Amino acid sequence: MSVPLINNMSQYKFIITLCTILFVHSLSKAENVIEQELFETENIIKSQIQAFIDKDAEEAFSYAAPMIKLRFNNPDDFMRMVQNYYEPVYNPKQYYFINSKYFEGSVYHQLQIVSQSNISYLATYSLIKDNNEWKISGCAVYAMQQESI
Repeated sequence: MSVPLINNMSQYKFIITLCTILFVHSLSKAENVIEQELFETENIIKSQIQAFIDKDAEEAFSYAAPMIKLRFNNPDDFMRMVQNYYEPVYNPKQYYFINSKYFEGSVYHQLQIVSQSNISYLATYSLIKDNNEWKISGCAVYAMQQESI
């Protein structure tokens, strides 16, 4: 004799409702995790920019991903590179976060950076997790072809 798993319609509705609630709850938790990671990575970028402003090479270098650190002999070489090739990031007048995305385990942030000479730039940062910590893996900076007011 076989025993039916669901012996009436009310049990069936209960199981469907329970599954739906659990699914929506898990989506909500995933969304909260992504929001937290976007917030955390935004703060890492802010901290590195502040380290550039403070001329603190050690601190700025500490936010770099291992593959970035391998390209430079020490924090001072890293700082010189940023100063020479990423001046808007090295010495911004202002900056604003304008877009953020979580994609395939990495985080991407776009910032509008206003240089000391009032030129607007679009900076796109990428961050990866290394030993469970977010690190900056790259930054591309492009002039936006307009002056800021």
